[in-house]
Amino acid sequence: MVGYCRTAFRKIRKLDHYLMNKDRLSKEQENLSRFVKIPEDPIYAPQKGDLILALDIQYKENQAHVAGDLHYWQQDHMGTFAGEIEAKVPYVPSYFCFREGPPLLSFWKTLQEKNIAQPKFIIVDGHGIAHPRKFGVACWLGLATQTPTIGCAKDTLVRYVGDLSPDKGSRVPVQLDEETVGYVFRKEENIRPIYVSPGHLTTLGQSIEIVQGLPGNYRIPDPLRNADHAARSHCKKIPEKTWKDLGLLCESQTPWEKTPSNWGL
Repeated sequence: MVGYCRTAFRKIRKLDHYLMNKDRLSKEQENLSRFVKIPEDPIYAPQKGDLILALDIQYKENQAHVAGDLHYWQQDHMGTFAGEIEAKVPYVPSYFCFREGPPLLSFWKTLQEKNIAQPKFIIVDGHGIAHPRKFGVACWLGLATQTPTIGCAKDTLVRYVGDLSPDKGSRVPVQLDEETVGYVFRKEENIRPIYVSPGHLTTLGQSIEIVQGLPGNYRIPDPLRNADHAARSHCKKIPEKTWKDLGLLCESQTPWEKTPSNWGL
């Protein structure tokens, strides 16, 4: 009982540390957001056969179970993979990128170190610039990997105004300070919408076009559904034949951790 109390106390202290440092976290998000590039014209557009990675996470206490689904753009599915690593940052609302980003980066690094894949595009279950400080987890991961990234979320962090048509492909802009930062988007007719925004090196228009071009007839595109299913199964230790277990993921470090002075930190 004493050991349990000590562990719980350490967790509370760790959470308090982050809750008491929201100003620091806000400043870091705002600073890093200056390096996010949302171009007006496409820098990269997926070509037929390019490898696309969709990512999702489930948590069990402080253990992050990360899954990624890989498919060739406008072609076949390559495979689904899952692994785990300790989440070293507690959950703090609207600062989710600091908790979720490092495990996602570790998954990305593991794919490369095991020579599994070198994806050219990333889609994250989360937000891009449609975020109160224009720096969601898709921005964090895009900066860390310098890869075009999109956020595709089930809920919004930024209010929007307008009525969304029930038709497939309908959209309403999400605006922050009178600037469009993403879209409420209905992928299929008469189903609940999703919230799409670019994370890095992707235009606003591309974010919708790419999500619309992903396979699947449900609210959530199939690659994200596959990643979600694998992450949940891995978290529950359910053996599956539909995904491959990567085991423990590699430790990772962001560019701004390696050279903080280059990032104004």
